Amino acid sequence: MNEVVKSLIEFLGLFVIIFIVYKLIYRRKKDFSKLKDSDEVRIFVLRYNLDIRKIDYKKLLTVLALINAFIIAFTATIIVRIESIAWSIIVCLLIVLALIFSLFNIAGRYFKSHEKEIVVEEKIEEVIKETRKKKTKKKEGKK
Repeated sequence: MNEVVKSLIEFLGLFVIIFIVYKLIYRRKKDFSKLKDSDEVRIFVLRYNLDIRKIDYKKLLTVLALINAFIIAFTATIIVRIESIAWSIIVCLLIVLALIFSLFNIAGRYFKSHEKEIVVEEKIEEVIKETRKKKTKKKEGKK
């Protein structure tokens, strides 16, 4: 039982440290256009066919940080207990692949089902386009 508690404390400590590091990295990138262009977000959005305009960025970044912190902390906690290098590499690959496919799939389905309908933003874009067209037509008419 003592070994289980020790492993749990190691896992929680690693998880918190890695999560804080991820949040600090994401916080430094204050411009959301840079975050949209990051490979991790782009692959996640393309894989699950998500509309970027309908997703809450802060929520997406928090979920990605949680998933990555969990994968790294869980894998490290398990791998430390294995003595053989060959077995630790095999187990590490299996754990990482299983967690990546399962957790990102769950998160992708969650965000797909909770996409917001942003009608107001689309209306604003349409009004801006129409006013630009009218201004160009007026300028052409004056010439």
